[in-house]
Amino acid sequence: SDHDLEYRMITKDGRELWIQDVVTVICGAKGPERLVGFMHNITDRKRAEEELRESEEKYRNILENIEDGYFEVDLAGNFTFFNPSLCRILGYPREEMPGMNNRVLMDAENAKKVFRAYNEVYVTGIPTKGFDWETIRKDGARTYIEVSVSLIARPGEKPTGFRGIARNVTERKRAEEQLRESLEQLRRAMQKTIQVLVMAVEMK
Repeated sequence: SDHDLEYRMITKDGRELWIQDVVTVICGAKGPERLVGFMHNITDRKRAEEELRESEEKYRNILENIEDGYFEVDLAGNFTFFNPSLCRILGYPREEMPGMNNRVLMDAENAKKVFRAYNEVYVTGIPTKGFDWETIRKDGARTYIEVSVSLIARPGEKPTGFRGIARNVTERKRAEEQLRESLEQLRRAMQKTIQVLVMAVEMK
């Protein structure tokens, strides 16, 4: 039978090499007689694997610690990957999110808005940046999020889903609404003032 071994060697000049050793046991009439081995220098492959592992670890740490929510969904809108910040923004525990459809997070009006935005990204392949919509958290509270979305697709292959960044902009939306209300109050007050001034002039 064959035995596949991988081990590290240090050369005479101090260089580190990784070796893949495929050993075959040759059996005779009385049992194992000898070993035949094939050694391959796999140092470059090992280095590439280590660089990939370090890169994945680096980006995993970034995603785990950023304040913005990161997510990936399949073409039907089911969550396939997300970071802890997205769970905090949406108010759902991590264990409930895998496979959950994003339609759970919105009413019919917002669902249409989100579908149009995602469909445009799918058709054109062009990412969309900063479109906002109102989500429904698990506790029923309404939260505004600003989302940037792009396709997940390998060159020459059909898209498999979407990835995106979500940011809670509820406080900004509330501030904008308060500003609109204040401006409307100011506009009405100015109209009344002008009307009073006009009446005063006419009376003179």
